[in-house]
This record gives sequence, structure tokens and C-alpha cells, in this order.
Amino acid sequence: MVAPAYSEDTYVDHVLSANLDSSFAFEGPEKLLEVWFWPSPSEIPLSFVKEGLRAVPLEKWQHVLDLVNCKILSMKSSPSVDAYLLSESSLFVFPHKMILKTCGTTTTLACLDELFEVARSYIGASSNALTSPIDSKSVYKVFYSRRSFMFPQKQIHVHTDWKNEVKLLNDHFVRGKLYVLGDSSSDDHWYLYVGGIGNTSQSSQPSDDQTFEILMTNLSKDKTKAFVAKRNPGAESLVESDSEDHDLGHDFGAEIMQKTGLDSVLDGSFVKLFPEVSNIEAGAMPSPQLSDNMELSDEEENGENAKPHFIHDGFAFTPCGFSSNSVSDTKDGHYYTLHVTPESGWSYASFETNFPFSSNSSVDIVGVMVKVLRIFEPGRFSVTFFSDVDGSPSTSNSFHQLANCDGVLSKLGYSKNEKIVYNLQSGCNVLYLHFDKK
Repeated sequence: MVAPAYSEDTYVDHVLSANLDSSFAFEGPEKLLEVWFWPSPSEIPLSFVKEGLRAVPLEKWQHVLDLVNCKILSMKSSPSVDAYLLSESSLFVFPHKMILKTCGTTTTLACLDELFEVARSYIGASSNALTSPIDSKSVYKVFYSRRSFMFPQKQIHVHTDWKNEVKLLNDHFVRGKLYVLGDSSSDDHWYLYVGGIGNTSQSSQPSDDQTFEILMTNLSKDKTKAFVAKRNPGAESLVESDSEDHDLGHDFGAEIMQKTGLDSVLDGSFVKLFPEVSNIEAGAMPSPQLSDNMELSDEEENGENAKPHFIHDGFAFTPCGFSSNSVSDTKDGHYYTLHVTPESGWSYASFETNFPFSSNSSVDIVGVMVKVLRIFEPGRFSVTFFSDVDGSPSTSNSFHQLANCDGVLSKLGYSKNEKIVYNLQSGCNVLYLHFDKK
């Protein structure tokens, strides 16, 4: 199955990818905008196009992204989500929601008016339909978040000041509420805006939706060497062949994913090498121990706890930097995305996923965090975890494991200096943790 708006499940702009020069990129921390038009794909009104936002063609998404000042490098489509790899981070489009994550001096919130105009044009509704409108005042939920900028003076549009961002968001959305998590007097804290007309209790279907994010700074210099591409932008990075054209940015991106292990972040066999991870909550995650040369049984490969399979799309920027999107090849709509700015002095990496960690999955949330931290070895990092207030016991286990992961991270040389829990008006819990190298 491919995206409803496309005839192919893969798109790559090889010319743009080959010529992209990121020599002047500097700001790693992303602005993250997540807009839920409806609670789930099944709750899109019958009078609207059933594919929802996935009915919007690629060229129209590029028009929206022009207002953000970024371009589409490539796209991978799965049965449930379209993942766009951008010149500045990522865009994920589901039938009922979109997630836009952009770094640098992008103007993320400048696209709001056009976003809803495009949605109205392509999702549509019959002229006599008695249904809710598609506009910003009617969205189910909206989240906007970002870490404190490293170079705030270089931002443009409303992004020069958090108060200006909030004002623009409040002009568009209802019931807006803002939070600052972490020490606001430091250069490392996290901003969050939440709005929309609904909450999880209003959905006709219970949801186990969760989002897990790791924001890392002061990366190990030895580890960041893997994210420096030995290529020059221009014609020499474009490879033409009789069978299929390709570009070195995507070729090197795939190599980086394999060499660093980023293509197997959610591979359960790695996590099971760390027994202490599964024992954070007694009995919650009873994972057997595996050595490197052991294989999973047929039940483990094909049952509820089977290893997930992902379609990967990685890109190595020049002279340095890396981005990747990975989407599940099934109908579950799971993804994870990574972005790396390796420059010494302002190094940064982020990891985000909506994978539903549970007692039935092959991985647990702290084990995945351990793997990501070992790939980058940051000097400091923060963690955020969103989950539904009325989520399943498995979701509660993940929340509990993260909240009590001090012992595991202490063995890696980290000490926790902040822990914050909020119950948001949107019907979500958010957990915020901050760690420093001892």
C-alpha cells in the first residue's frame, strides 16, 4: 500500500539532495509542531475524504514548507504514514494528524494559515454536509514545543521570543496553555504549548498514543566523527546510472545508519543484553538474556513481541550532519526519527518515536534510551514522554520505568538533576527528565 496521493511509495529529489550545502547550519534544537485534526483515522467524518491529510499531494506539502524555509529531500510511504525527510529535519503525515519538526532558522509557525487552507482544499466535504469545519479553532489537539535555542539571536519571525510564539499560537488555537520545563534561568530548558478543543476522554476509542523524545547536547567528539560526510555538494554528489539514479547524501546516510546502529534502535536483541533495564519494575518486562550469537525463537520473531521492521530513509549532510526517518512497514503507523548536528561547541542530537513500548513488545523504553545514549555519549540530555492519562497498563509501565531509571543511567555515568510531571488539559501526562554527566 502506498500513500493515497502518490503512485509510488518512495520519492527522492536527487538533484536537490546532491546540491544541498549545509555549511552555514548552526541551530540543532528543533521546533516541533503537532496538529491533530481528529482523534484517530477512524474518526474522520464520513463527509470528508477518508484518506484525510494523506490526500494532500507532495507538491502542496512543499508549498506549505516553502513558508517554513525548508525543502523535501525524500519521502517514504507506509500503509499508515508518509515520512518526509527535509533539508531541515522531518514531516510526518497521517490521515488524522501531522508532525512537523524543523531545525535551524526555519519559520515553523509561519505555515499555519496555509496548512489549514491546503487541508480544506484536499480533504474537503460535500457542500451540504453538516460537519465540523477544518480550521485552527476546531482542531482536536495541538502541541508546539522546543528546547531553548543555542543561538536565539539568529532566529527570525516570531521565533525570536517564546512570548511571540505563544501569541501567534493563541491567535489560531483555542484553550492554549503554556509550560516551561526545567531551569528557565539556564541555557537548557524546554518550552511546551498545548491547545485544541478535545481531550482523550472525548475520543470514542481508547488510545495508547505515546511520544518519547531524547534531546542531547555536548556529544562525544569520537562519536560525532561518524556524522561527518566526506563529499562535496554539487555534480559529484549526483550519481546517474542506467538502472537508477542516486545521490551520495542518501547513500552515505544509509551507511551511517548501519555503522552506528541507528537502523536497529528498536531491535529487541540489543536491549536484552542489558538485564538491568528490564528489572526497573519487577515483573514488568521479563526479558530473557541473549548473547550476540543467539537467535530469537519463531514465537519471538512472529508473535506479539516480534521485532519491529522499519523502512529507513537517512541522509548525510555536507560538510556534516545527519537526519533519518524510519517508519514501520505495517499498518500501525509507528516511526522514529533522528537528527544530528555534530559541530564541536554546539553539538546536538535528537531522537523521537511513537513506538508503543509494552510488555508485549521486543523492546522496553529504558533499553532504547540506553542504546541511543551509547551511540552519542552526550554530556547532558533531557527526556520527554507523553502518554494518555487513561492509557493502558503497558503505557503506565513505560512511564514508571522512565521515572525510575536513575540506577541504570548512573551506571552510564549520568546523574539526574530534574524530574517534572504534568497532567495536561489535553488528557495527556508528560514526564520531563534532565541528566548531566557526572
